[in-house]
This record gives sequence, structure tokens and C-alpha cells, in this order.
Amino acid sequence: MILAEVVPAPLVGRHVLVLPAGTDVRPLAAAWFPGATWERRPLDPGERPASARPTGARFRGIVVEAPRPTTGLLRLDATAGPVRLDEAVARALGLGARELDAWTLGTGDDPEETGAVGAATRHDLAEGWTVAAARRVGGAVLPADGSRVVAPDPAAAVDLTLWSSLPLAPPDVVPLVRPALAGARIGPADLAPPSAADPTAQPFSVTAGFEYDGAVTIRAARAREVPLVLSTVDQRQYGTWAYHVAWQPPDGTQLLAEQPSQLHLIARSRVTPSVARVAATLWRVAGGTVVDSGGFVVPPEELAERGRDLR
Repeated sequence: MILAEVVPAPLVGRHVLVLPAGTDVRPLAAAWFPGATWERRPLDPGERPASARPTGARFRGIVVEAPRPTTGLLRLDATAGPVRLDEAVARALGLGARELDAWTLGTGDDPEETGAVGAATRHDLAEGWTVAAARRVGGAVLPADGSRVVAPDPAAAVDLTLWSSLPLAPPDVVPLVRPALAGARIGPADLAPPSAADPTAQPFSVTAGFEYDGAVTIRAARAREVPLVLSTVDQRQYGTWAYHVAWQPPDGTQLLAEQPSQLHLIARSRVTPSVARVAATLWRVAGGTVVDSGGFVVPPEELAERGRDLR
């Protein structure tokens, strides 16, 4: 398939993020770029253009419709859009029969375009963000070279981290997580020692192994830095104590495979609810905010949905 023959002309030769129609892109951008703001808001489909009153004596009392741009401009990397793609285009791209919104990135070679020094580096980061954002909401990325459609699998983002202000002791965590992780045990102390300023906050790990599905490990420690997305959250809703809940599949190379094996997908489907239940349990006890492996906040209702075993 030649993308230039499928997508509208304004998208040809541009790096494009494709999202389900109506997706609010600014919160996705703010997760990676806290300063992301609308330089020009997009015009809602049902919104009428602004009225303008011409000046001059002969126009007195006459009101005409002033044209307004229908696309927005997000101050991130000159991200502009949306361009609405209808169901026919979506099907041609292999993205199902649904309407989509397309957002284009700037070229990255003009510092004036991004409003920042190091435009190319910022553009590279923005391209990474498009993949993470597409995975988060079930979208896709159309690279500027038009070579293919990249549709990251949302289910591949299994790992979760709870950011809390409350450190829990290992003996308290094990009985909490065992309903979701049968056989969970305190692992080796392979983490950094506690700081002298807070000797009660002991880093630890808890691991549960599965016969066919690998292992799930909880690593808890105080962090020096928190994800950028937490800058969008009230400071009272998180802390620097991180509980990383991570899956180690039987074959770790499958995590990077573009098309993982069927055995990997089956194991992932069995483990994902357990990871979510552990994160939800720790959140109910310690409070805080859960962030996924793509750097986006996972609200409690999504945790509950992830924790349902649909097999």
C-alpha cells in the first residue's frame, strides 16, 4: 500500500499521529510535555465561525461571518490538526471501519517551528510520544516516509507503577498481593539501601513465578525523580515512593517483537489482570497515582477494567 494514495494531500510527507475521532490530544501531550498548550484551538465540528462586524459607514449594522481555521496548533512540535479521516480511509489503512483524527508534527529542522533550542532533538522526542500516545488510545502512526502504518498494540503496555507518599513494609505487602499473585515471596535485596534521612523506608522486591507465564515482580523504593505526567496531578495525589509492578515473560525478547508469538500473547493475557489487581490493591492501601509504562496516568476505573479476567 502506498500511503500517499490513501491519505489526504496535507498529510503526505509528514509524520502523522492518528487517533480515534474526538480524542482530546492535549492531555496526551501534557503527559510528556508539561508545557503543551493550544496556540490555536481546533474548531469543533458543530461550532459556528465567529461573527465579525465590518468597519466603515457603509457597513454600519451589517454582520458577516469571519473565516476561522478549522485545525488547531498545539505548541509541542508544531503539532497541527485534526484532519478528519473517514471510515473508507481508515479501512484502507487497515485500522478498521471508524472515523479517525490525524495530527501532523512539524519537520523538526526549524527552531522557529518548535519554539525551542534543539528542534531536531525535540522532534525526535515528539515522534516517540506519537507511538506512546497511539498505543495508549488504540491509534496509529504514519511515518513521514510513507512506508507503512504503525499500530502499536495497546495490550502490550502491561507494567504499572504506583507513585505514593506511603512506604509499606515487605511483610505487609505480601499478604496484600497474594490473592492476585499466588506464591508471592520477598525477593533478594537488589535495590539501593534506604537513605539516612528516611531509614524506615526500606526498598524491597516481591516476586511471584508462574509455570508457563514467567513472573511478576513488585519493586518498591524511593525515587529521585517522578514521571513528567505527575506534574499534571495535584501534589497531594502522589509521592516519591514507587511500586513498580512488572511482568517478566518466559522469553524476554518477545517484548520487543513487532509480532509476538501466540504463546507470548496467551501468557500476557493471563498475567495482565494480575498486574492490574496488584496495582489496584496497593493504591487502595497506600494511595497515590498509577502510571503506565507509556508515561500516562491510569485512573482507578481503568485499573478495575484491566483487572477483569476476560478469558
